[in-house]
Amino acid sequence: MTAGNAPLRTLRVLDHGHVWAGPLLAGGFVDMGAEVIKINAPARDSGISMGGRQLPGLVAKGAVIDREDPQHYHGFDRGKMSITLNLRDERGIELYKRLVETTDVIVENFSPGVMADLGLGYEVLNPINPRIILASLSATGATDGPWRDLITYGPSLAALYGIKSLLGYTDDPMPREDTADLDPTAAAHAFVAILAALEYRERTGLGQHIDMAQGEATLQRIGEPLMDYLMNGRVAGPQGNRYPGIAPHGIYRAEGDDNWISISVRSDEEWVALLGVAAAAAGELTAAKFATREQRLSSQDDLDAAVEAWTSKLDAMELTQALQGAGVPAYPVMGPTELVVDENFDAIRRQHVEIADGLPVTIDQIYTGIVWKLPKSPGVIQGPLPELGGVNDHVFGELLGLSSAEREALQADGVI
Repeated sequence: MTAGNAPLRTLRVLDHGHVWAGPLLAGGFVDMGAEVIKINAPARDSGISMGGRQLPGLVAKGAVIDREDPQHYHGFDRGKMSITLNLRDERGIELYKRLVETTDVIVENFSPGVMADLGLGYEVLNPINPRIILASLSATGATDGPWRDLITYGPSLAALYGIKSLLGYTDDPMPREDTADLDPTAAAHAFVAILAALEYRERTGLGQHIDMAQGEATLQRIGEPLMDYLMNGRVAGPQGNRYPGIAPHGIYRAEGDDNWISISVRSDEEWVALLGVAAAAAGELTAAKFATREQRLSSQDDLDAAVEAWTSKLDAMELTQALQGAGVPAYPVMGPTELVVDENFDAIRRQHVEIADGLPVTIDQIYTGIVWKLPKSPGVIQGPLPELGGVNDHVFGELLGLSSAEREALQADGVI
């Protein structure tokens, strides 16, 4: 893909994103060709983005970033431009408003009220540019309510919305942690919402304020337990790797040290196919108490033990191929090393990523890929992490028309 056919090449996006959700959202626009300008405070990197040398993306104070190190292409700010602007100074606010006049989308994942406190709420931005689309990704949304002003991080937000109450095993009283995937889930929802707002703007000429609660965007993950409670009064709890109505459904030990295979049997026909693969080694799996789905569901502890007695003597990948050949869903549990050398993952990575000319990385290196895989415009890795204030002269000089003397004076005053 070139800049000429990038699907979002005509858009300008101002990015206030920090940590994960906001930067990832704006990063999707970069990969699809938009001009994304990261708003940073002068003299320091305001906000953090996950990825790079350290998680959550913090670089030690004073450390020098090797911009040709492919590891830094993991950062969700890759390919963006950066300006420095003091939004606590009236002169900075005025410059920002002038930039808004030629901007299409603004992304921010502050807590509610931050943009308004800066004097940059939607009611201020809309008169400046009636076509502007502001996407706000706070934890619980800005609608008035008891949770409006809560400040959370990914793990605490998942706990607030009840997701963590479902994590863990039935016989384990300890709560379990998972990846704080509310951030990427919210970013994906917001990306689609912005595309819808852009389509609406094409028809009406009007922008919108998208006020999205990250927690609510992720509730679809536990839709079934919620509906079960609302309709049947049942309170769900941790169920390990099991799934209602399916047995066996779990992660089972395979041959070797810390090797595992996932297996899901959804019907009696698939169960018969699994027994066919096991053949003479089936052992307890042939017991009459496992013959039907209802029987297997009522004997899951014994069933899981029998399945693992069989799988623990077999290579995970070889068993996967045999089960899939028989029509039974199965796959090894992969660690980072196994995933990188997996032929399917490697084929997808090579076939669906393009790299802009002149970048010091190649298709054989590992870096965060592109989420949206479109056949005619699959997206391009545009560049590395931006230099802090790297396009100040372009934005404040060429776009806003400030002379070099004016820019120097504002820089000396800490405005840019």
